[in-house]
Order: sequence, then structure tokens, then C-alpha cells
Amino acid sequence: MKSDTLRIDGSFGKTFRLTLILLLFLGGIGEWIARLDVFQAYLTPPRLGSRHSQLGYKLALLDAEVNKNGPVDCIAVGSSTIDVGFHPDAFQMGYQEVAGNGIRCFNFGIDASSSISVAVLTGILVEDYHPRLLIFGTDARDYAVVRDDPDTAVVLDTPWVRYRQGYFSLEGWLIDYSYLYRYRQHLGRLARFTLQDTLWSHTTNSFELLSNGFNPIHEVATYINDPPDSGNDSYEVVYYTRIYSSYQMLDENIAALEEIIDYGRSGTRIMVVEMPVSDGLYYFFGNGEKDYKQFVTTVDKLTSLHQVPFLQTEPLDMIPDDGWSDYSHLNVAGARIFSTWLGQEVGRFEKLEDDNLFRP
Repeated sequence: MKSDTLRIDGSFGKTFRLTLILLLFLGGIGEWIARLDVFQAYLTPPRLGSRHSQLGYKLALLDAEVNKNGPVDCIAVGSSTIDVGFHPDAFQMGYQEVAGNGIRCFNFGIDASSSISVAVLTGILVEDYHPRLLIFGTDARDYAVVRDDPDTAVVLDTPWVRYRQGYFSLEGWLIDYSYLYRYRQHLGRLARFTLQDTLWSHTTNSFELLSNGFNPIHEVATYINDPPDSGNDSYEVVYYTRIYSSYQMLDENIAALEEIIDYGRSGTRIMVVEMPVSDGLYYFFGNGEKDYKQFVTTVDKLTSLHQVPFLQTEPLDMIPDDGWSDYSHLNVAGARIFSTWLGQEVGRFEKLEDDNLFRP
């Protein structure tokens, strides 16, 4: 009887080992398939465990660009003002006019970001993609939003982002290392024949992200020079009033700007640019343009202290009235004008740096 029991236990152990080997083999095959471009091409990008729809999309687009064409030269980071305002193709054209050579850029602007969430994402992007240039497009809002605000927390509380910050979790680790895990929800929906939000051909996008990360907006705002109606209860007016009526630059956000600047020590050149805003935005500030000047002055002092270029746009009045989609966001026409100018300015700066470097 005893020998029979041992025989059964041995058989069970062998079966368990074979099952484990089979599962590991199937998992490896699944991981290999999930990493294939042909597999990812038909599926919408995974969200990386985030409630923010753009984060996973932008990361997948950036990975696809790098896999197809090699490392990018520069990455632009920031909030929605960069997302809809930085046109990589126009930037390249402006840069080439001055520098005489091309530059490949990617737009990693994430809607609703603040300087705190941008700083965290900048660290990940610099570590993983090593761009020679990182452009931080910033505006006054970046410094008035608290860390616990839902707009900021939706990025910072993503398990993958927290894992990359050093807060270990099994989910964060799996998202970082396993493409099969990233696409687990897609596979579950496919098993149920749910194609919406799974296959590109069955998904209607709420935004038109291009392969370079740019999110073009085609609407033209006709009210950007007018003071807001006090009776206007639209989201835009209510939100801007809440943010700017008692404007303050929070220390935690200023510290985040300094953190972004410090990534220049890793070998990536950091440049900060003031994102254009319409004159109508000043109506929302409690002290009008004086509050806005506080933002510009503070950023200018900090970047000067660290010898980082800060390109200001407020005095230039470069965007025509038909170049806006609302008080603080450019449409595609305005983005093209701004990005061409920015490319020219960056080209001039780098050309001057190179001339000084090789001057005897």
C-alpha cells in the first residue's frame, strides 16, 4: 500500500512539472507574439493600468517609432498645451532651415499634466529613450495644481508609473516587463468577441493622435480676445476661473521644474519654452497680467540659475486670431506657426553652441 502511494505521488509530481513547463512555454510564446509589430498593429494600445487614455497610447506610439526608425533625437513633454501645440514635422522644418540638418522629435504631451507629473514622466523618458534634447513646454497652470488634484493623480497613481519611481508592486512590475500582461484585457475582450476598444478597425477615436504623438485640433475659437461672460457655466470658463482667480505658484511644482532641469546632468539637453496663451486668458487671473508675469519671472529666474534656455513667447504675439482652439490651446494652424518658430530657435541655439565648441 505504501509503494502505491509513493507511485501516485511521483506521478503527480511529474504531471505538475510537465504542466508548469507547458505553461511557461505557452507564456513565452504568448509574450513573443505580444511583442510583434504585426500583433500590436491591429490592437489599440494598452493603458498600462492607467485611467488616463493617453499615457499608454503615447508610449506605444513612441515605441513603434523607435522600433521602425531608430532612437528619436528629441522629446517634447508637457500638458495638453504641448499635446495639441507641438507639431514635430513643423518643428523639424524650422530646425532644418537654420541648422541645415534634420531632427526627429516626438510629442509626449499628456493632457491634464502638471509640472509634478511631467517631472516623473521625464525621468522615465530620459532613462529609457536617451534623447539628446528634451523640450518642456510650460504654462502658468503647471504650477497651480496640487499633487493630489485628480488631473495630476491620474498619472502619478498609475501602478506602472509608481513602479518606475521605486514603489514596487507586482502589477507595476508585470506591466513594465511583460507585453502579454499589458495586452491581457485586449485578449479577454477578444475571447468574448468584444471588438470595441480592442481593434483599431472597430474603435472610434476621441482624438486624432498621429504617429509622432501630435494631437491636431482643427476647431477655431472666435472668442479668445473677449472677457468671459460671468454667466457662462461652460467647463472651460469654470475650470480656468478655479485655477487662476487666486493664482499661486506652489513650491512643490517649482521643485518639480527644478527636477526636470536636473535631468540635463544625464547627458540630455533640457530646454524650457513658454507655451503661447491668448490675451483673453489674462481675464481669468485675479490680478490680470501681473499674475501671469509672476509665472514667467519665476521660471526665468530658475532656468537662468541652472543655465538652461528659457524661450519666451508672450512678447512675440506670433499666433493669429484663427490659430486658437480655446483661450490657452492652439489649433493645428497655430501649432504649425509656433512649432516652426521653436524649431528655428532651437536650431539657432544649437548652431551657436556648436560654433562656440569648435572655436579655437
